[in-house]
Amino acid sequence: MSPEARAAEHWQTYVSRLEAQPGIIVAQQRARGGHFYISGLRDPQAADPQALLSGTGVDPARVHSQWQFYQSLDPKFVLKRLVASLAPPKSVRLMTIQDRIVAVGEAPAAWINRARVASQQLSADGLSLDISELRESTPQELTHLRDAIQAVDIFFDSGKAVPGPEQLPVLDKLANQLKELAKDAREAGVTAQFMLTGHSDATGRETAKVSISAARAETVRALLKKRGVDPELLLVRGAGTFEPAEAEDSRTGSSANRRVSVTVNFH
Repeated sequence: MSPEARAAEHWQTYVSRLEAQPGIIVAQQRARGGHFYISGLRDPQAADPQALLSGTGVDPARVHSQWQFYQSLDPKFVLKRLVASLAPPKSVRLMTIQDRIVAVGEAPAAWINRARVASQQLSADGLSLDISELRESTPQELTHLRDAIQAVDIFFDSGKAVPGPEQLPVLDKLANQLKELAKDAREAGVTAQFMLTGHSDATGRETAKVSISAARAETVRALLKKRGVDPELLLVRGAGTFEPAEAEDSRTGSSANRRVSVTVNFH
């Protein structure tokens, strides 16, 4: 075999090696005057074409390459880009399963929302990022304050939609707790929302009981807003008698059920 034929054979071996690489698309290749020319597309995360020359017998000095940037849809490369752009917390693992990328573990709501946006963008390219296995985590420093808030009830006298003066210190403390939790949540990258649920005892008609329970929740919302709590974070609902704190036939049942309770949700 002539030296020229051997060089051409080595070159074709190199071209075949390139074509087998994910993230590399050979568009054109030719040999002329003892030199070799090749061009195409290469994902930045693909193998280095220069390094692939090793062991092929092709003289690197005779190779002239021109590679254009592109982003391969190979799941391995997409996964690397996702890790770089999303910076998942240590509690989250991204992995490829066949042609899907799957996220498992737990993460703050804000990170899950970012992953959801990335999933929608990938879907437009015909790829899949499955986030159904992700669980939302609550930063530990928020948990204690959330539990303290959810243990608070604002109580009402029978037939009243405005709490008595003895409840004002409770409202003052609750407002400060809600503002503190809202601030801490923002710093942790999540949003805290507070559901104010009004309740009533079993006295009166059912429609009236639902009505007064909703009115109690609206009153507490107004009183918390007056104390500086962002009203956009305060949701209200009336539960009537359907979510009692105690059985009506207990010693304190009626008075315990005339209340507004607070539920904290993180988004």
